[in-house]
Amino acid sequence: MINDHNINIPEEDYRELDVPSYSLLSSISKHGIDVLQGVKGNFFQLKFGSLVDDICFQPSKLVNYYQAKGVKSITGNPKVIIDSILKDIDSVPVGQEAAVNSFIPLRSPKTKTVSENISDYKNEIIQAARANDVYKNYNDDKVFDTILGKKENHHYFSDKIKSRGKVHVKPEMWEMAVEAANTLKTHDFTRIYFDDTPGIELIYQYKFVQKINGYEVKGMLDCLVTDHDNKVIYPVDLKTGEDSAENFDEVMLLHKYYLQASLYRSAIKAIVAKDPDLAGYTVSNFEFVYLSKMNIYKPLIWVVPQTLHNAGWDGFTDRFGFKHKGLTELLEMHKYSKDNALCPYVEVDYNNDGRKFLSGLIKNEEE
Repeated sequence: MINDHNINIPEEDYRELDVPSYSLLSSISKHGIDVLQGVKGNFFQLKFGSLVDDICFQPSKLVNYYQAKGVKSITGNPKVIIDSILKDIDSVPVGQEAAVNSFIPLRSPKTKTVSENISDYKNEIIQAARANDVYKNYNDDKVFDTILGKKENHHYFSDKIKSRGKVHVKPEMWEMAVEAANTLKTHDFTRIYFDDTPGIELIYQYKFVQKINGYEVKGMLDCLVTDHDNKVIYPVDLKTGEDSAENFDEVMLLHKYYLQASLYRSAIKAIVAKDPDLAGYTVSNFEFVYLSKMNIYKPLIWVVPQTLHNAGWDGFTDRFGFKHKGLTELLEMHKYSKDNALCPYVEVDYNNDGRKFLSGLIKNEEE
């Protein structure tokens, strides 16, 4: 069935797959193939929408990935000493060994098992204090009590250790995201994507690698709804943004979501077509569930028409006169660059010795 084609790998492993995705093709459309050289920067920065997505579809990720509690800072020698310890264990998971050779530079390097128990760091705190030439007249116990005996220092150290490697979220943003997720789960328009309904199978974060029109692509879909009674499969993705819910059509053009709709629906159709257990099933038009930060209590469902599904592959000129590359052209640009050792030029520019003609700047221009 359809779930048999869901790649059961962690999200990090999915993102490491060297296969073009919607987000990469969208970046190529916006910035050109230079993005293949790593110029694109971080396209996976935390957004409000990412948090809402995870609350809705990957709640198990929240505890280990996000830190919603603010860490109140401290000052003076305690901060210097605690920060020096935190620096050494910053990226090392709890229970593993970390090199701690910065406390006393003249000594040979040593290791420390990373722990969330503050008392386990007594020796490191004492050594760091001695290395920084502070509290020279204190014995070891008094040094430790001076650093961690104060409640604010203890909380700072504890919170910092527990939040290592996590994405920090402001409490007000967290509360808003939780409220937005609750809206989606309970609203009359959208609760169908979360209710346990007989005959309806819901698969969240559906991952695939699929060959379409001769190109291998990958994707991760927020929600795949399968109505087994009526043999209809609905591909669904959640979007949030600053613009009002009524303006999602313009948001779609800006962020090139039409590429995602066309790519993902084509992939699901290809999966269904080759699975005999899915004979007789049809794939419905792609659906975007959109929720605006302006009003998190008002979701709308935007259904992509077949004409836009086709245009997502072929390219089109929108109602404002702007031209948009289609998946076919973008995938060919990606393939040419990869096949030619990440050549920084598209094929036509390379063949024309880097010469391009400035046309199309004037409406109805005659060449």
